[in-house]
Amino acid sequence: MIQAVVTGDDALLARLDAMPAALRDAIAGRMAGLAAGLQQHIQRDKLSGQVLHARTGRLRAGIEVAIEAGPQGLTATVSSAAPQAAAPEYGFQGSETVRAQLRTIAAAFGRPLRQGARQVLVPGYGRRVDLPARSFLRSALADMAEDIARELAAVVDSDPGPGQ
Repeated sequence: MIQAVVTGDDALLARLDAMPAALRDAIAGRMAGLAAGLQQHIQRDKLSGQVLHARTGRLRAGIEVAIEAGPQGLTATVSSAAPQAAAPEYGFQGSETVRAQLRTIAAAFGRPLRQGARQVLVPGYGRRVDLPARSFLRSALADMAEDIARELAAVVDSDPGPGQ
């Protein structure tokens, strides 16, 4: 007869009970770092000339990161809060309405106006738009997908037990 006895079983049980929480915390920390790296890649590279050039900076400033823990696991989301983000990301074909606006003119037909600069009303109008897709979110994720998978696999393969 072979008999195995585990000495220090209380310490072992405590370590086994703490492993899922420690692993979840380690993955959450790594995911937060990877999501921040993805955010920087989008802002620094994709929205600074690689895919789109910055005009006002609103699209770049609207890139947000969110880490959520739910019943299915951890989710890291990098998204844009800017309402104009969908058109360059996915492209747009269709009609859009340009609202009426005041425009300041200082010259007409290449010559300065005698009265100086003045404002004129430009009435609203519709126009046809054919904007090709210039992905900055999906392409940034594709650029970093291998690194993200490798880093998360390294966290899971490591031993994030209590005391580490």
